[in-house]
Amino acid sequence: MALDKITPLAAPPGHSLTGAPGKWPWERPPQIVDPNQAIDFIIGNIESQKEDENLAKMMLAGITVEEIVSQIAFKGFMAGMFTPDVAELIKPALAIYLVGMAEEKGIDAPMFVEDPEFEEKEFNDVAFFRTLKQRNPQMYADMVEMINEEQRMKAEKITRPASPPVEQPAPPPSFLNPQE
Repeated sequence: MALDKITPLAAPPGHSLTGAPGKWPWERPPQIVDPNQAIDFIIGNIESQKEDENLAKMMLAGITVEEIVSQIAFKGFMAGMFTPDVAELIKPALAIYLVGMAEEKGIDAPMFVEDPEFEEKEFNDVAFFRTLKQRNPQMYADMVEMINEEQRMKAEKITRPASPPVEQPAPPPSFLNPQE
């Protein structure tokens, strides 16, 4: 039975543990274990393969240094070059290298992915609902429906004529409600 790799949750939990170990590059020992050697290796590849022009174009186009560094580190891990720990440790040094390269080429490279909503001093209700709509649309739809339902209920109370109170007959005397 072939697994559908596009459908989420197609493989049962633990499926990856049933295959032969070492099938993927990241399942084998890494080729580089020292973060300094990993940085030297990556910078050497960038300079020897003339990738600096492509990276400069990316930064000029608006791709942030953060995104480029994350991709380089992730691809190195996926290729089995280094461990995830080394990938995280080399990110600051790669970022400094890329910023220096951009400055040499006269490029004002954006450093981080910026969300203008979070630049506001206060995270007010408008910013909250805008972020909620983007990041959790189901909860946003549920909240909008709840608010609309409350407004409909209020409108019904206003438009419905008030009925006169119905007098309840007095309960018969008993030892539970003594009459004084």
